[in-house]
Amino acid sequence: MRRRAFLAGIATLATLATSGAVRAAAPERFSRGVLWRVSRPKTPESHVFGTVHAADPRLATLAAPVRKAFEAARSLTVEFTADAYARERFLEAAMYLDTRTLTDEIGAADFEKVVVHMAPLGIARAVIAKLKPWGVLVNLRNPRGAHGPTLDEQLYAGARARRLPLHTMENVEEQVFTFDEFPIASQVALLRHALAHQAELVALSERTIDAYVARDLAGLWALQTRFVARYPEIASHNAVFVKRVIFDRSVVMAFRMQRQLRRGHAFVALGALHLHGPRGVLALLEEDGYRVARVY
Repeated sequence: MRRRAFLAGIATLATLATSGAVRAAAPERFSRGVLWRVSRPKTPESHVFGTVHAADPRLATLAAPVRKAFEAARSLTVEFTADAYARERFLEAAMYLDTRTLTDEIGAADFEKVVVHMAPLGIARAVIAKLKPWGVLVNLRNPRGAHGPTLDEQLYAGARARRLPLHTMENVEEQVFTFDEFPIASQVALLRHALAHQAELVALSERTIDAYVARDLAGLWALQTRFVARYPEIASHNAVFVKRVIFDRSVVMAFRMQRQLRRGHAFVALGALHLHGPRGVLALLEEDGYRVARVY
């Protein structure tokens, strides 16, 4: 089994469900832009960059303003990086270690849908049978089959080539906790919904890339909000999901990135949805006394 493929990363899930509870218009300055300058007195400036964790030809190279900021950086800070131990630990946590099976949770018919959707990953049927519902959710893939390095992978490669210090804002146990403590009823509801509406989610993923390329953070949120609004039966489950995956993690990441921001010349990369609005990392950094200005 391809363990590297299994650890898709939490932020990828933001394209599956985003808050239907965010209805108020975001402040204009946190509605648009993926690259932001962050500074404070007597400290060299740093940059915060919002990414999407997906491969797409439109994202095959870093935009010129992003590349310029990254080339001036003396460190790279990301959400999370997966070494061999982290991949094994994440896989272990995503599986039932007792007599329970995925079929017990979602039924035989939906289990067969899961097998079909996960076939490109090369995961054995016996392994899929022991996955928890969230273990499937983090691996639902866009079947368009886009290839090439993601923005995150381009940044990793650039940091390695320049021997930049690499820092993370989360560890594997925190990533596991985000999902393993997620209510099972919500796991099942969101998984069943994703399986039933896979074609719509593929189209949503495409429009999400369009909004990202346009650097439209408010548009990213609006796409997800409208999608969830069409299916009120998942609204409560989705609200729990977004609190855990987006808002709670934004608070943690806004705090932890400051260790490098205080040193200056830092480049911080995280999912673009974490930048948006009054509960995003940019607003949280301003609350902590940083000056934040859009670059691109």
